[in-house]
Amino acid sequence: MKKRNTILILFFLAFLTTSFSGAIHSQEVRAYKINNKIILDGILNEEIWTNSPVNQFTQRDPVEGETASEKSNVWVAYDDENLYIAAKLYDSNPDSIDASLMRRDSHNESDWFFFFVDPYNDKRTGYYFAVNPGGSLWDGVLYNDSWDDDSWDGVWEAKTFIDNDGWSFEMKIPFSQLRFRNSEEMIWGVNFNRDIKRKKESSYYVMVPKEESGFVSHFAELKGLEGIKPKQRFEVLPYVVQKAQFLRHYADDPFYKGNQYRTSIGADLKVGLGSNMTIDATINPDFGQVEVDPAVVNLSAFETYFDEKRPFFIEGSNIFSFGFGGVNNNWGFNFGIPALFYSRRVGRSPQGDIVNDGNVDYPTETRILGAAKLTGKLADSWSFGAMSAVTERTFAKVLSDEGLNIKEEVEPLTHYGVVRTLKEINSGKQGIGMIFTSVNRDLSDPNLNASLADQAYTFGLDGWTMIGKDDEYALNASVIGSYTHGSTDYLTSLQKRPYRYFQRPDASFARLNTNRNYLSGYYSRIMLNKQKGNFYINTALGLISPGFENNDLGFQWMADRINGHMVMGYRWYEPDGLFRRKNIYLSHFRTYNFDGDVQTNGLMLFSFFQFENYYNIEFRGGYDFERYSPSLTRGGPMAKIPSDYFFDMYFSTDSRKDIIVSLNGEYSRDVLKSYYMSYGIELEWKPSPQLNLSVGPGYEYRKEGFQWVNNINDPAAVNTYQTRHIFGRINQETVSGNIRVNWTFTPQLSLQLFLQPLFSVGKYDQFKELAAPKTYETNIYGENSSTITYDSDGDEYVVDPDGNGPVEKFRFSNPDFNFKSLRGNLVLRYEVFPGSVFFFVWTHDKVNFKNPGDFKFGRDFSDLWRSVSNNIFLVKFSYWLDV
Repeated sequence: MKKRNTILILFFLAFLTTSFSGAIHSQEVRAYKINNKIILDGILNEEIWTNSPVNQFTQRDPVEGETASEKSNVWVAYDDENLYIAAKLYDSNPDSIDASLMRRDSHNESDWFFFFVDPYNDKRTGYYFAVNPGGSLWDGVLYNDSWDDDSWDGVWEAKTFIDNDGWSFEMKIPFSQLRFRNSEEMIWGVNFNRDIKRKKESSYYVMVPKEESGFVSHFAELKGLEGIKPKQRFEVLPYVVQKAQFLRHYADDPFYKGNQYRTSIGADLKVGLGSNMTIDATINPDFGQVEVDPAVVNLSAFETYFDEKRPFFIEGSNIFSFGFGGVNNNWGFNFGIPALFYSRRVGRSPQGDIVNDGNVDYPTETRILGAAKLTGKLADSWSFGAMSAVTERTFAKVLSDEGLNIKEEVEPLTHYGVVRTLKEINSGKQGIGMIFTSVNRDLSDPNLNASLADQAYTFGLDGWTMIGKDDEYALNASVIGSYTHGSTDYLTSLQKRPYRYFQRPDASFARLNTNRNYLSGYYSRIMLNKQKGNFYINTALGLISPGFENNDLGFQWMADRINGHMVMGYRWYEPDGLFRRKNIYLSHFRTYNFDGDVQTNGLMLFSFFQFENYYNIEFRGGYDFERYSPSLTRGGPMAKIPSDYFFDMYFSTDSRKDIIVSLNGEYSRDVLKSYYMSYGIELEWKPSPQLNLSVGPGYEYRKEGFQWVNNINDPAAVNTYQTRHIFGRINQETVSGNIRVNWTFTPQLSLQLFLQPLFSVGKYDQFKELAAPKTYETNIYGENSSTITYDSDGDEYVVDPDGNGPVEKFRFSNPDFNFKSLRGNLVLRYEVFPGSVFFFVWTHDKVNFKNPGDFKFGRDFSDLWRSVSNNIFLVKFSYWLDV
């Protein structure tokens, strides 16, 4: 194993030295210097717009390579402080121009114009700015040549005007919002894109064919930017938040009133270090979420992943992306690049347990004392990002039964840090990067010392190289090491995590050691991806050691794996009379653990078809061979998983229409007759350019014969290492829905409503225990002299494994459940001035658990509706100051 890992590391370091020739630009755009003030109104009556425009646009869709059906004239201009983009977009049918209104960065089908710019001209990264005829704005960043991220929000303006010839706009982008290497004369990369909704037409100044790879690397050159002296960037965004909470609570809760109304004041700062780097800092940050997390019912042993929604962390988060560089596709198959930086760890809910009895005021989050990010480029092709955050020592309040006020520490003073740097070579044809993460806690409380690490670090290297004369292939690789230190109690629990299970009695490579005070491990992966063309291939080999740990600042769901896969496929890009485009992929994958047990082994088929009328349909199917699961028994011996198959389908209608329908369905079944089925429909209705409504109900049914229930220690269970691993057959029904209303009054004023009802009911029967390791054979309770009875008083099952024999009876709780939830929020957003925003937010949620195991929709809905709810009202105003 060490030899195999050493070869991967050496190969990773060696391939980065490969060198290939750079790309050649053949198109140029001229930027004109402005001498007179531009009145930003969308009416192109300034003299500067009489210069020669950019007007040669080529379709990518619907007919690749054809000249754009409508004429477009585009200009680029600048003064000492701003970059200006203007366009006259002629339309032969101006009454059909789509001027839908939408909240910023809420991309819906419409007529759009995009301005793409690569200020460093590094042919890998950049920005995009988009405007539609109604004045709605959309912006983001470009990275990895062809990927984009709309979490970045710049402060810029655009005004539009519609007339009998079409529509026009003027866009003003302060140089302070862009990162570039300042010089007397600069050359940037640039591209333009116009979308016409009714024609489903997308045309570009530099059109990259569908069978080609990359995007930024093909940009034209923007010339004429001379003598720009951008001012020092210093922005302050002070804010005030008033919150009122009306929560579920006990009538005699002594802490409720004191927590009901809260006011907070803070500020975010942006400081430019030259034109290359930016410091983002926050004082007493407001990290309250505007969107709620979805409700889930998790019956697995693993943590649920929730997306980040806090602006400080999502803006510019792509700079901390690790392991994906170079390749334009990344396939996983029960493997993947570890998420070394999962920002929701910062400010998370406290993790400590309460020791004393009494009324408890337990905080729901850990306050962040301060956080800062440094991002930008050290040179044209050398990016850098660093984040540092400190969370305060957090206490829960306990009013004991004796009337004593007690404070218990539930989260220690903690520092979180991450540093990421990436050097791109030879116009992005090669790259090498590094990432380092750290977590340091002050564990002076003995209770926390037993449940948290005092130090946790990861260090990784990643890189890529293009292969072939036309960069047809990309080779990507990454290597990571981890180190976690803590008390022996904590390390014991760390070794028992669900993705590790060192306590497994049949494990041989890695075993539980209750005396250790640190854990270390490694990860490595190498991937080959075909970047362009009709024929496609992707293959990868990776491994992650049993001791690898990145969960303190990352998100971990795997360890102890050796994985490989192969994907082959074919892609048709040209219409054939029935389909506009289609693709088919076939894959094989297999995973072993370090003991040599097969954990996954299967085949999968993927297909996608787009009809001439822009309806879409996708099919997937797969077959999994028998394999072994280390997690099915929750720390017990390995169990066999029977072979199974699945298929699913997704269908959607033309997204240009006022009514859009999407359908989905899935079915899977194994040889033991366990099965799963689901289906759903989403209806989206756009009754006016300002209003968008969507409803998405769904239904799931699962009949699973091997759902884990409990582990019971019993010396008589000699065949399964003195532990009875109890399973049940579950019949689970889930009904859910997503309801969204987006009402945009103006591009600056919008109202959003989101509601998610969820009903999930599970009824268990046919309880059994694993009969022998590495099998799916079971001993069913109630058969072969064993007995099982239900004790209604304790809501427990009583099992006698051998009837009248000498083995003692045991009990386990009834696992039936009936989970009902309603979550939603209402958000009113008003951008008072560019960068200055007022929010009003109402968040609502309620839950109910009555009638476990018995699903009756009408009764359950009534029970949920009558339940006591949580209601939180929040008002926030932030004011942007450009100092």
